[in-house]
Amino acid sequence: MKEAISMPTNRKGQRRRMRLFFFFVLCFFIWTGYTLYLQSGVLAQKKTELETLKQEAAALQQKQEELTYEASRLNDQEYLAELARKRIFYTKQGESIYVIPE
Repeated sequence: MKEAISMPTNRKGQRRRMRLFFFFVLCFFIWTGYTLYLQSGVLAQKKTELETLKQEAAALQQKQEELTYEASRLNDQEYLAELARKRIFYTKQGESIYVIPE
């Protein structure tokens, strides 16, 4: 007789434990989903920032190549003479410079 009475209460306790277990599992999944949602937003922001930085790096690389080329041209005497003529109106002997106002 005692076994027959204890069986229904044991099932109720087992059901309660299962409900409690599933409640904690559900809470864990909700917390995990929320965390993943927040992290996906941060990840998207970091991706756009990375693309912007890549574009800036490419522009700076192009500028560096131009400056390296310009610096290599400064070793050429003809180019230096041409720059001196343009910028500071340097003349050769016997030449005259005429500045025409715009």
